[in-house]
This record gives sequence, C-alpha cells and structure tokens, in this order.
Amino acid sequence: MVLFFLGVAAALPIYFTLNTKLAWEDFFITYRYAENLARGQGLVYSPGEHVQGFTSPLNTLIPAFFAFVLQAKDFVAPLWCYRAVSLFALLFGCVAATSILIRDQAAGSVRFWVGAIFPVVAALEIKTVAFAMSGQEAGLMIGFLGPLLAIAYLGWPRHYLLGGILSAGLMYTRPDGFIYVGTVAIAALAFEPGSRRTLFLPLVKSALICGVLYLPWFLFTWAYYGSPVPHTIVAKFGTATYSSPVYGLLACFTAGLVRAPSILIWALGPIYDQMVVTTRGNWPKWLHDSIALLELVAMFYWLVPTRDRLGRMASLATFFIFCYLDYTTLVAEFAPWYFPPLAFLTLFTLVCIVATTAAAARNRFVGHGSAGLMLAGVTFLVGFTFFMSLQPLRIKQEVIDWGNRRLIGLWLKDHVRPGEQVYLEPLGYIGYFSQCKMLDWPGLVSPAVVAVRRKDGRLGLYDLVEVADELKPDWLVLRPGEALAVEHRPSMGPHYQLQKVFDVRPQIDKFGDIPGIAMTFGEMGFAIYRRTDLRP
Repeated sequence: MVLFFLGVAAALPIYFTLNTKLAWEDFFITYRYAENLARGQGLVYSPGEHVQGFTSPLNTLIPAFFAFVLQAKDFVAPLWCYRAVSLFALLFGCVAATSILIRDQAAGSVRFWVGAIFPVVAALEIKTVAFAMSGQEAGLMIGFLGPLLAIAYLGWPRHYLLGGILSAGLMYTRPDGFIYVGTVAIAALAFEPGSRRTLFLPLVKSALICGVLYLPWFLFTWAYYGSPVPHTIVAKFGTATYSSPVYGLLACFTAGLVRAPSILIWALGPIYDQMVVTTRGNWPKWLHDSIALLELVAMFYWLVPTRDRLGRMASLATFFIFCYLDYTTLVAEFAPWYFPPLAFLTLFTLVCIVATTAAAARNRFVGHGSAGLMLAGVTFLVGFTFFMSLQPLRIKQEVIDWGNRRLIGLWLKDHVRPGEQVYLEPLGYIGYFSQCKMLDWPGLVSPAVVAVRRKDGRLGLYDLVEVADELKPDWLVLRPGEALAVEHRPSMGPHYQLQKVFDVRPQIDKFGDIPGIAMTFGEMGFAIYRRTDLRP
C-alpha cells in the first residue's frame, strides 16, 4: 500500500506535465546558458559576456549535461530529462521525511497511514509540482531538504558527513541554501532531547564539509564572472522597497508585519494569486481563509508543549522560512518558485499534527475519525488548488508563452541585425527564441541596466522606461502601459517607431472568469519598437 501511494505521488506530477505542458519562463533564461555551455561557447548568456544571469548551478548544469550527451538541437529532450531528475528528487525528499514519521510504529497505525499518504499530499501542492516539472529547482530543493530534516531528527552527530553533503547540495541548488541549512540546524538545537553541546561540533563539521564541497564553484564563479554572487541577486535587489517615513530601524519589521498576511496565502496558495487586481479570475475567499489558517497553525505549532518533537522541529523551520521569505519580498519582487520548500515544511508539520492528535485521543474511533477528517481537509485544499490550476496554467502555456512570447522571439530573430540590442522585461522565451543581444529589466543578464538603476544612489527608483531612456536600446519590447509611457516621453517617443503588435487578448477573453486566469492579464499584449535613427 505504501508503494501505491508513492506511485500516486509520482503520477500526479507526470499528469500535471502532460496536461499543461508547462515550461516556465525562467527556464529559458537558464537553458540559454546551458545550451551555450553544451555547444562549447562557455557558461554565458551571450558569447563573450561573462555575466552570471542564473541563480541555481544545478538547475543550469544538469540540463547542460543532458544537452551535451544528447547533442540536443533544442530544449525539448534536455527538459524532459531534467523533469525526470526533479521528480526523483521530489519523491526522495518526501520519502526521507515521511520515513521518520512512520518509523518504529506498528503497521496499520494512524501514524503509519498518515506518513504513507504524505507524499501524495506534497505532490498535490501546485507550486511544488509546477516548479519541479517546468524547469525550476523546486524538486531539487526538496530532495535535499527532506533528508536534512530527517538526519536532524535522527541525530546530527551520527550523520554529520551526510549533513555536510546535503547542505552543499542545497547551496548548489540555490545560493540562499545556507538559510535552509541554518533553519534546520536551529530546529535540531531547539528540540535536542539531550545535551545541546553535543550538537555543536557535528554542526561545525557539516559546515566545513559543505564549505569544502562548495568551494570549487565559489572559486570558479569568482574567477569566471568576477564575483561569487550571482548577478540575478544583484539585479533583483531593490526591485521592491519597504522604506517608511514613519519608522526608522523598525521599518523592516513593521513592513514585514504588513506583508505577512500575503505570505500566509502564498505558502499554500495558487501560483501568482497576488496578481489578481480585477474582479475577474479571483480565487474563492474561503480558500484564502483556509490556507492562511493552516499556515498559522503550522508556523506556531512549535510553541505547543507536546511530545511531538518531529512536528515541532518542522514547525520551527516553517516559522523561520516564513520570516525569511517575508523579508525577501520586501526587497525583491515576489517569485512563486521560492515557496515550495515552505509549502513542503508546512504540509509535513500539518501531517505530524494529524498523527499526534489521533494518538492523543483516548477513544480509538475518535482518534482515527479525527485524523481522517483533518487529513481529508488538508488534502482537499491542496487538491482543489491543484486541479483548478490546471486550466489557467495550460492557457498560460498555450496562449501566452508558446503562442505569443515564443512568436515574438522568432519575429525578432528574423528582424534584428547582429550587434543590435533588444530591451524588455520577460527575458525567457523571447530571449531564447530570438538569440538576440538582450538588455533586460531589472538586469538579470545586463550589468548596464543595473548600473543605470544604481545611478546617483537611486536603486529601486528608476523604472523600466527611465532605464530605457538612459540606455537608448535599438529595440524595445513593451507591454501596453510601458508602450504608452514611451510614446508620451518627449525624449523617447519621437525616436522610436512601432514595428509590430502581438496581442492575444481575444483568445484569453473567451475563457471568461475562471479562477487563476488573471495571471495571464499582464502578458496578453506586447508592442515592438525600433529606433528611428537606425540605418535601414
């Protein structure tokens, strides 16, 4: 029966992929690096320009490996291979976590069945599945985070070598991996049943092993790119601000409190739910209320004085990751692919609560019944979001990404001359399919853009159009609001001529008011402009 549930957990991501065919926008930023590396042009976005415009080393190197081995002519086969690796990592992380939930329990107990079902619940979380199967690093994050939580529970001193390897894996998956390692280490210290002093030396050993394993990449990026800090981090910093005229040192704290209700929803909520700014495409209010309450329970369960050490450890880790993501959204624009680890820890905490509540009941029938109801409630919420998200994500892929942004890239490939620069925000599809020299907002692969944004110490205050005015690129790819701003700007309007409009609004409008459709509203139309002083 355990294998049955694991099979269902594996089938759900595969079904999601076949149903939506989702290939996320940012994958194509990363894959242009991977493809160039596989073809011998270096780990670069544009040959000859050493800018680290990707965040995850593994998310870049693994597709590059498949592209090289398969001698792939496009992204399709490497992406499917990478999906397989991500799916394995996701299932491995779930199994590692659930194995410690069901260990030493009699077969057939509530704890055993709750643990066996957990991989299915985790595989129903929409952001986890979407970003594990669409070319992002979510599956790899959970693949390292799950077993790291397991060894923290089983005893770090006996597994410090594995702890160091898993910690390095998180660092190679994302450069903020040390935050997740530190969070799990704090949870281990907080709920260590014996002397906490015995943990310090093993934690130090793990940190040293992690450092040794990560050092080659650190030195390579420093030598190759001029800095070990990915340029994506440099570019994204300052795209959101939390400055307040009322508070000084407390501005960050108070802004975080204001932001916290949104994070409560984003933890288990639909992808880009925060983008709903109209009356169309809203998700039900009861869904927001329910997932916010579940997140609050998971965040503060560690304060409840129970004997559930595992659940309280996961809860404390949930709390710290929640605070971390709350802060990051204050200084950088929201990115839903950062939330799967939080969702994973949240759901694991909730199933621990279910198992503990059932075990605490004096009456077996009441205990089993309450566990079944609670688990059914959690499964229903994530399952509802999962299945209701399929159609809007499929529409996004078919109409927006493949049917619009890809076509923009191909059009630019046919019209942009060598050496000319294209300025835009959605870099992924358009940049990959055009293979043009790109200047992107906020500067993921474009140091020149970041330099303008930092001009006069105004980081975060220069907007997309102001940067374009400063750089005077050869081509502009703009959304309607951005295009209107350019046309009304005296220093730009007379110097740029409209060349082509790509608009799929009629195709989106025919889908009506389905929940989640609002994620496509900002991507329906683009206008392409060319500088008028260019030679014909």
